[in-house]
Amino acid sequence: MSEIQSITEPKAENSVNGTAAPAGQTEASAGAPATKPPFVETLRALGTSWAEVAIGYGRVALENAARALDRTAGKLGELQGKLKKGDEAAAEGAR
Repeated sequence: MSEIQSITEPKAENSVNGTAAPAGQTEASAGAPATKPPFVETLRALGTSWAEVAIGYGRVALENAARALDRTAGKLGELQGKLKKGDEAAAEGAR
């Protein structure tokens, strides 16, 4: 029983945890539309903005990795061409 609740006030049982609440309180909360508190909306907005930043960094990292792999593939192609021609210096550099 809370400090402001009277002894004679009827109680309705809460179906979630079995505790008793004043009857008027449960009826008022049952009829109210479910709105998200501002705290939840703030957390959602922050999470969305952090996800956007993380996805941006991931995109940049993948683009840089693709460029590095492209340069590496080009160098390997050059080395393969030199080896086919029988260039001894290229074979020694590959070891």
